[in-house]
Amino acid sequence: MKQLGTFPQPWMSEGPARAVYDALDKAGGSPRFVGGCVRDGLLGRKIKDVDIATVLPPDAVIAAASKAGLKPVPTGIDHGTVTVIADHVGIEVTTLRRDVETFGRHATVAFTDDWKEDASRRDLTMNALFADMSGAIYDYFDGVHDLKVGRVRFVGRPEDRMTEDYLRILRFFRFHADYAVGDFDPPAMAAAAALKDHLRSLSGERLRQETLKLMTARRATETWRAMLLAGIAGVYLPQATGMNRLTKLVELEQTLRVAPDPVRRLAALTITGTGTDVAALLKLSNVDRDRVIAITEPRPLFVADDATSVRRQVYDLGNALALDLLLVDWAAGLPRESVERDWQAAYEIVRDWPRPSFPLTGGDAKGLGVEPGPAIGTLMRDVEEWWIAGDFIADRSACLDELKRRVEKSR
Repeated sequence: MKQLGTFPQPWMSEGPARAVYDALDKAGGSPRFVGGCVRDGLLGRKIKDVDIATVLPPDAVIAAASKAGLKPVPTGIDHGTVTVIADHVGIEVTTLRRDVETFGRHATVAFTDDWKEDASRRDLTMNALFADMSGAIYDYFDGVHDLKVGRVRFVGRPEDRMTEDYLRILRFFRFHADYAVGDFDPPAMAAAAALKDHLRSLSGERLRQETLKLMTARRATETWRAMLLAGIAGVYLPQATGMNRLTKLVELEQTLRVAPDPVRRLAALTITGTGTDVAALLKLSNVDRDRVIAITEPRPLFVADDATSVRRQVYDLGNALALDLLLVDWAAGLPRESVERDWQAAYEIVRDWPRPSFPLTGGDAKGLGVEPGPAIGTLMRDVEEWWIAGDFIADRSACLDELKRRVEKSR
């Protein structure tokens, strides 16, 4: 069992979180930190967002924040959530709630002053933990023990929590990949398998959020493999079956110390030619859509056995996309003739050789007396190809000399 950290911690006893906490406390709100900040604080992980729960109703939260000179923003007022801005940092404050009627993220709630009742509507035991400024931890469902042993377990019956919001099926796998030690919780796994078809009812935006987070989780590879074997991944993303390529890509990232990238990993999983479908299913942003399609569409393989060719590809693609294609093709073991040292050398070029900019513009041709029109474009392309063929060595002066030579020759 792992040793967990203690409370209070610096992130809660000073700065924006402390300012919001104190404002609620002075108003009699009995505030407690809740959820991910308590979970990750106990594990010694970096705190990403701070959430606070309180018995105060939303209007009283707004009044308390305003009185303390903070800025309240009613981001989810119907569900009891007010974001309070302190020193340009948003702290989400939520009134204790109980479910009246549940239908996904649009559940009807009523406010309460019962902390256990509020905890009972949360998804996982490790997310149902509260902490106050004195350092006391309030744990109603053995979430601390689950953290210690590395077990991801639902509050109450897994099928009940999943039916309240089917996205919790994916959240279970994502949290298992990031926090669990050992096997899946059997009741949760059984419920996920039984309810998996409901994943099709979720929006692409919500599926995208959980999927991309899962892609970079600590045990992403083995977790996605389990989801494939259980038929869960295939329900909503049948194109993402390239486990061998993903496994090798993760190994390469670790060996090369390349930061894990969720879009690149997703593309490594995706069957060639289906990137457009994956992008549409997950409602990817335009930038991420273009990356997935560029990596997965039928294309020439990245050439890794020739330094000059590698630099040409960096110039054509840019360093970022060149890195994507190199790593994914390397992970796929293609082309077969390339050896590991070729891929390593190619990676070092992509990493260390910034894509250069062609040192001339059309204005240089005009300055030599070339009339505006198609001739300038042709000249510039020809000189650029000459520059590329020389492996980008020629500087601006040399390129100008070549341009002059070609202009004089054309007269």
